[in-house]
Amino acid sequence: MNFAGFDLNLLRVFDALLRERSATRAGDQIGLSQPAVSNALARLRHHFSDELFVRRGKDMVPTPRAEALADPIQKALAAIETSALCGRYDGGCETSRQNT
Repeated sequence: MNFAGFDLNLLRVFDALLRERSATRAGDQIGLSQPAVSNALARLRHHFSDELFVRRGKDMVPTPRAEALADPIQKALAAIETSALCGRYDGGCETSRQNT
């Protein structure tokens, strides 16, 4: 597994699929088309060597591996979002650092 070439945007797709359970709805949430979400899922599957989400009826259900990845990925995305917002608001970073 080579992390150096990993596209971190794939984590947004993973998170959206986890919440929406649909490639179409996940794409709508993050501004991607359904084919783009499907392509991203194929890349995630290759990287993690797991199906991650399998179709059950109309839903995309997470595999046990996806469920294990869910919390760390959601925490990482939240940390990145917080860091990205630090430059926009005075004092926001200091407050969040003191609370951790």
